[in-house]
Amino acid sequence: MNRKRKILVSAYACEPLKGSEPAVGWNWVLQMAKRNEVYVITRANNQQVIEENLPKEVASNITFYYYDTPSFIKKLKNKDKGLYLYNFVWNIGLLPLAKRIIKEHQVDYTMHLTFGSIWMPTFLSLLKVSFIWGPIGGGECIPKLFIKAMPFRQRLVQAMRYVLNATTMFNPFIFLSSCKAVAILARTSNTADAIPFCFRSKVRLILETAMEDDIFAYKKQRTDTDIIQMVISARLIAIKNIPTVIKSLKYIPQNKKYHLTIIGTGPEKNTIENEIKRNNCGDRVTIIPFMPRQEALKELEKADIFIFPSLKEGGSWALMEAMAMGLPVICLNWAGMAISTNDNSAIRLPVTNPKQMPKDMATAICELIDNPKLRETIGNAAREQIKANFNWETKGIFMLHLFDELEYKK
Repeated sequence: MNRKRKILVSAYACEPLKGSEPAVGWNWVLQMAKRNEVYVITRANNQQVIEENLPKEVASNITFYYYDTPSFIKKLKNKDKGLYLYNFVWNIGLLPLAKRIIKEHQVDYTMHLTFGSIWMPTFLSLLKVSFIWGPIGGGECIPKLFIKAMPFRQRLVQAMRYVLNATTMFNPFIFLSSCKAVAILARTSNTADAIPFCFRSKVRLILETAMEDDIFAYKKQRTDTDIIQMVISARLIAIKNIPTVIKSLKYIPQNKKYHLTIIGTGPEKNTIENEIKRNNCGDRVTIIPFMPRQEALKELEKADIFIFPSLKEGGSWALMEAMAMGLPVICLNWAGMAISTNDNSAIRLPVTNPKQMPKDMATAICELIDNPKLRETIGNAAREQIKANFNWETKGIFMLHLFDELEYKK
């Protein structure tokens, strides 16, 4: 059945040569354009870089349309949380253009791709074309027992997320998109479980994130020192759970030779520094401010262990980068981490409670410090996990099978 379908994609973020959401938009539409005719609505300020980098092999199958709101609306982006309101308005404003594209090209499917969250509405579902929603996230919550360990504001936010997830049936935006969609692509089982029960048969699990082939040029480098280098790379915010790692250090015997480097910037820096002082481990921990991606990757090449203690993620670029480089990973067996890793490619900690987790973390760290062969085995498995399952080609194959399945059911 592998005929060319005509697909209209709204991709607010869609740029080559970048990571995160822009990379998701760019790589997903390129993969779909290998086998289909794809029409992409994206932001006008993406035009030059897209036209300069569009691969010749798919250029005939992909057409970009550039849309932006009036300038007075664009000013919203520069305000606190303004991006969300601006994105909402942008998704409404593109509808006339979407209707014209559908009419001109007899589009088979519409798809809402980037900034996919069940809490950020799309209006493509209102159009009279088969609608694919996602990949979407937003249903991910931190484990309930960790809510009390959060700062007060985060406690309110995280508790409210559980309430919102339990009441999605009554959210008109979520209900309408779920009802109209022929398929719902959810990043994690947490988001899948937040979809109203009567529509969960439409859900397919897939992380939107993948790694480009260039990442495999980076690889852990052997060092002459016998000090085990551990690295965390993350925004310094409460849900990243970095204080748990600091607390774990007091359970590691003093004769173990290690150093922890934290790469990141954010509002929780003072909290982390205070935790370092409380645990008297300042000589074992260094905090480095956020750095450009290439510099951070070179820093990771010097590491022996990558620790990713986050309590709530979809697809994490930092985690996948470390895995692609062959670093053994310690993370939680929870949310997106449970999908990105398996039992061979990471030490996955059970979700317990704030008192037990530092002890579990310390046990995992000691196991890796003491066993170079285990570090190598897990690191090699992590690298192969990304190569095999989290490359961009797998996204195109996934969509090919999805289209075949949807058309078989018609």
